Amino acid sequence: LTSQIQALQAQLVQAPEAMKPALQQQIASLQEQLTKATSELSEYQNQLAVAEAGGLSAASQFGSGTAQLANALSMLEQNKKQLDEAQAQYEDAREKAIKSANIDALVDKTTLASMIKAQDFSMPAGYLGNSNDDEQWLLQVGTNITSIEDLENLMLVDLDGVGEVRLKDVADITVVDNVGDAYMKLNGTEGVCLMVYKSSTASTSDISNACQAKIAELREDYPGLSLDIVSDQGSYISLYINSILQSLLLGALLAIVVLALFLRDWKPTLIVAFSIPFSVLVALLLMYFSGISLNIMSLGGIALAIGMLVDNSIIVLENIYRLRGRGIPAQRAAVQGAKQITGAVIASTLTTICVFLPIVFTTGIVNQMMLPFALTIAYVLCASLVVALTLVPSLSRFVFRNYQPRRNKGFERLQDAYARSLNFFLQHKAIPLVVSVVLLVVAVGGVFNMGITMVPTMTGKNMSVTVVMPEDVEKEDAYAMADEIMDAAVSIDGVGNVAAIDGTSSLSMVSSTASEGGEDAYEMFMFYLQMDDSVTTEQQVLDIGKELSEKTAGLDCEVITDASSSDAMSSMLGSGLSITITGPDQEKLFAMSEDVMRIVDEVDGYTEIENGMEEADKELHLIIDEDALTKKGFTVAQLYQELSGMLNTSTTSSKLTVDDKQMQVEIIDETHVPTREDILDTVVTLTSQAGETVDVKIGDVARVEEGVASNAIVHLNSDKTMTVSAEIEDGYNNALLSRELSEKLDAYEVPDKYQIYYGGELDNINTMLEQMLLLLILGFVLIYLIMVAQFQSLLSPFIIILTVPLAFTGGFFALWFSGEGLTMLSLMGFAVLMGTVVNNGIVFVDYVNQLRRGGLEKHHALVAAGKTRMRPILMTALTTILAMLPMVFSAAIGASMERGMALVVVGGLLYATFMTLYVVPIMYDLLYRRVPTEVDLGDETLDDDPGDAQAFLESLQAKHAAQIADHPQTTG
Repeated sequence: LTSQIQALQAQLVQAPEAMKPALQQQIASLQEQLTKATSELSEYQNQLAVAEAGGLSAASQFGSGTAQLANALSMLEQNKKQLDEAQAQYEDAREKAIKSANIDALVDKTTLASMIKAQDFSMPAGYLGNSNDDEQWLLQVGTNITSIEDLENLMLVDLDGVGEVRLKDVADITVVDNVGDAYMKLNGTEGVCLMVYKSSTASTSDISNACQAKIAELREDYPGLSLDIVSDQGSYISLYINSILQSLLLGALLAIVVLALFLRDWKPTLIVAFSIPFSVLVALLLMYFSGISLNIMSLGGIALAIGMLVDNSIIVLENIYRLRGRGIPAQRAAVQGAKQITGAVIASTLTTICVFLPIVFTTGIVNQMMLPFALTIAYVLCASLVVALTLVPSLSRFVFRNYQPRRNKGFERLQDAYARSLNFFLQHKAIPLVVSVVLLVVAVGGVFNMGITMVPTMTGKNMSVTVVMPEDVEKEDAYAMADEIMDAAVSIDGVGNVAAIDGTSSLSMVSSTASEGGEDAYEMFMFYLQMDDSVTTEQQVLDIGKELSEKTAGLDCEVITDASSSDAMSSMLGSGLSITITGPDQEKLFAMSEDVMRIVDEVDGYTEIENGMEEADKELHLIIDEDALTKKGFTVAQLYQELSGMLNTSTTSSKLTVDDKQMQVEIIDETHVPTREDILDTVVTLTSQAGETVDVKIGDVARVEEGVASNAIVHLNSDKTMTVSAEIEDGYNNALLSRELSEKLDAYEVPDKYQIYYGGELDNINTMLEQMLLLLILGFVLIYLIMVAQFQSLLSPFIIILTVPLAFTGGFFALWFSGEGLTMLSLMGFAVLMGTVVNNGIVFVDYVNQLRRGGLEKHHALVAAGKTRMRPILMTALTTILAMLPMVFSAAIGASMERGMALVVVGGLLYATFMTLYVVPIMYDLLYRRVPTEVDLGDETLDDDPGDAQAFLESLQAKHAAQIADHPQTTG
């Protein structure tokens, strides 16, 4: 009775005024019963004492007392029922009072979210001082909600006749644990996946190294925790850099070996070998001051320049070597040899560098990727030019001081054979010219059948696997198949770690309702395979992907393996086919997109053809009777706002920290959610400008029409657009497919005011081709102008520039035979080749002009120049070619990045060097009839070399005299 009285007294405090009299009456009745029961109990206890002394009389009296006590308990039970009825009446009255107070209107989900944020507040407001001393107190205002009870007891309003309304009165509060809704496993064991993203200005390598250092610390702090890195873009960069560094060092070594074989003396070889690290060091300093970091492109530029940077030193050293071999003193040979070749060396260096100047006119990804590459090559070549004209002559003076010429009879026989063949072709000019033209035509024809991509496909030590489950697959079945794929991947030799995550886990982490009722909740899984240290080549990675496909072939799901490590680049550049259709009318655009999809489907090689309407929502168009709504005093916007609030059932508030766990507060209001069936019967409460609320039935002011909604309405220059997209099947090239598709689309009749044009990867390819073509044309013009300045002639540069198509022929054939397609990097290889291949022509034509100005007849001058310049031409070409060979043939992971560019340079130089030794002399003989004039540069303090032309004439006379002495009877 005491407990019941206390409970009623507590309710009396919060009860509305209308309920208080009834509660007070019940409390008074219970108090009377309590007083009576207490009095009777005391009397019964006295009687019990007497009964214990008096025997049967007492027992009888105790029985009577027990009966009376039972009667009292019955009365208490009756009073309890009355109390429960009163409590129910109270709750019902309070519920009616809350409803009549329109709490739903006062506290909707948006207001509720704001109130929780405002009450979950704790912030220092400032400092308070004591009046008696200088002590300061920091005034902290508010407290944070730290428990579910605090959240439940959050008071929302205090209404007359209702009392205090708390959050628990209007909402059910539940802690949702959504961990089980996510699939995340590592090597078959459940785990958690953390993804770390860098900021746009941060270095990938720096972030990768910093994360690895922190992970090492965590492993030490938590020895029982297994932390494994399954994907790291920083490791890709390290792989590429290591591959390039290996190619760089091996290429430098091969270049030095070539020098040793040609010079047959280790001392001059050391001079040229020393120029390699010196030039690279200077280039690194220039890169540092210009803000270029060591990355894939800059290191690729250094690797490509390794073979070219020794060219200048080789040409200067070979000329000094030749003069010293003729008996000229070492000091004079060093000075005269460098002076004699300075113009040609400067011109050849400038022609190589100038092809990169037009990069300033490019934009986008071409500029971003090629600028560091171009500047690095320019820095290396400038450094090599300075070394060749200063350091090499200085060291040659000491190296050749006691030099004794050694005859290289094998090379002399090669020179004689070349001289005889050159004599033959100078008399039969049509043969090499026709061959070179035919090969050029064949190469150009092959280009049109060659695939084009933005960047080459790069393979890393990681593989991503996309698993697409059947539609409407059950969670248990999807997880079971994912486990089988996990087991298959882990069992493959060479696979280190395997991580798997379902496609909706990221959504599950954001919202507890993200995967509830979702049709595609378990239809896609992502697997990430990390290879162990035994996997070192790209082919091994591809074989692992093939083995995984074979092991999972029997599963009822699609397993798509991707060993490419250029996903980020692909996402930035776009991939697949994208055709944009623009026009004023959405329905017409939809019809045209259907036609375009049909045309695309006719071309073999395209798959997953879509126009964005495959997953479009069914549209229910609510057509408002504006007149009827206006008569009620409301607008369409007001009706929209109310319906939007009813359909958008959830919103989020602040995050609360409960028991040291951070939880996102999500407010879900599903009390009045219209459906397709009852939308017209739905009643919304609208508030007029006068503040009056009116219930409006939707069916009284609107009707519905069904349709199909676009996922999004996109505008371009005020026109609506639709996009038809498709993926490219394996083994097909987008550029080649687009040529066939373009023919079909050109035949499609496009209505007036509508346009169709390409986007996606193909648009990027076309933009890249335009910019690279501009770069090549401007580079071609600059090369010619530099040579005009060098030769003071228009004809000599024209003859030399003919080596460019020869180089392009070799480059195209190299790509063709290797199966590589055209990429941005391989096109840059053609630019490098264009600036490099003319160097041989410059050296050759410059020396022919010197001989002719010295008095040598044109035919003899061509043969003499060919024999004399054959060695430096072969040396410079072979050093560049051999320096590139490691990049061409390397099978290491990451080597494919620069392979196409290296192939172009190697193939172009190999073919052009051979053809230059014949085609340039032939064209010179055909076009250069007059003796070249020498520009008067004024007096010189240094005597000229005693004449290469005179020396050649004397050698011819000596050879002729020897023939007469050996065969006197046949001469005359």
